Amino acid sequence: MKNKFILKLFIFMVFTVSLYSCIHDDVSSASDPSSKEYTNKTLWKQDEKYIKNVMQVYQENEDKIKKAGGTPYWDYASTLESFDETFVMVPIVESGRIVSVLQVPRHGSKIRFYYTNFQNHIDFFQALIFAKYKKTSDASSETDKTIVCKTVTVSVWLPDNESNPEPESGAGHWGVHSVVKCRQMLDNCSGVVGPNGECITGGGTGDPGDFPYPGGGGNPETPVEDPCQKTKSLLANPKVQAKINDLKTQSTAGGEIGVKFKADGTPSATIQGGRHSVNLGDKTGYAGGYHNHTPSGIPMLSPPDIDQLLGFARAQGNYGDPTKAYLGMVAPNGMHYVIQFNGDYADALTSFSDDQLNKFIDKYQLREVELTDYVLSGTAYIKNDGSINNKGVETLFFETLTNMGLNEKVNLQRIEDDGTVKNIYLNASNQPVSVTCS
Repeated sequence: MKNKFILKLFIFMVFTVSLYSCIHDDVSSASDPSSKEYTNKTLWKQDEKYIKNVMQVYQENEDKIKKAGGTPYWDYASTLESFDETFVMVPIVESGRIVSVLQVPRHGSKIRFYYTNFQNHIDFFQALIFAKYKKTSDASSETDKTIVCKTVTVSVWLPDNESNPEPESGAGHWGVHSVVKCRQMLDNCSGVVGPNGECITGGGTGDPGDFPYPGGGGNPETPVEDPCQKTKSLLANPKVQAKINDLKTQSTAGGEIGVKFKADGTPSATIQGGRHSVNLGDKTGYAGGYHNHTPSGIPMLSPPDIDQLLGFARAQGNYGDPTKAYLGMVAPNGMHYVIQFNGDYADALTSFSDDQLNKFIDKYQLREVELTDYVLSGTAYIKNDGSINNKGVETLFFETLTNMGLNEKVNLQRIEDDGTVKNIYLNASNQPVSVTCS
């Protein structure tokens, strides 16, 4: 039965890849760089409003902006997929090859153009535009102390025999190309960025690299609150910290309890839960909440917890800021995590039935058993005593987000015993890694 299940799963995956690829088989068709009309030919959604506005500025000021050879292929421009009109990368093509990548960040009402020739960028766009065969795409978020980035990977099927080029039936292999796209990078450079990230030409506010953004300021005039500072401020609030300490004490006993917090940290009354769950109830007027897990529970936020985070995001209102929503969890042995909503209000409207949540819980619990099974998973995800470790619960969390269709809509942070806050994200190999907040 297990073999039949694996075979069915494989057939489904191949069918999905085939269907997705066929839809985008035209991605390598010739692009007309002289066209003033933009058509998205990448493998994922783009911030088309920003691309079109940047394209307009470039076309009106090309004589001032252009500092490298080649032609921009706007149809393959790639944004950060956050649709906030802040950043785009545009491949520059000359004689059928990617020669550089034009990057355009926005700060307030100004945008800046600079060229890069980073090899991984060039390889990525070369595969995206000119690879002959089918393509798929994937994306995962990354971050470090000062730069918010995203890794996007394009996989290209290269058949051994061109007479049978289909991944489903013919022999061959996948060629993988990735690119890291950064929202903030050499903000004061105008012109060409060298291979080591140095600004070779231009630089400085007011030089020809600064151009007015069509429509003026907009949302980017208001700085987005840094996830690290949000959690640091929360944990520094004495009203919040007192309640978290109560939850930590309770976590070693039995039964879950929880509490909701208003934006200023004012707590609700303590909410009694069950053995392994606590329903925080109506979230109107509250920004987030905290609860504890007990020694017999899994020390990570569960599918119902993620569902409650969406409730806090919805409670901020259609005209509020759903990214202010958060939910924290403390468990024995110093396990302490916070999740923050990272989508827009439409994403917060995602809802799950009790039946769906129960299925997510079953997968969550089964996967925890697999991760802590020495035979199945080795020792990477367990402590010396056989209990699940940080890497294990973080792997479990991101897999749960995928199951729930909420990839990149929720941030995960780990709080160490000394109060250090760490952002957790998946690297290009889909392994959880941490970056300490400065």
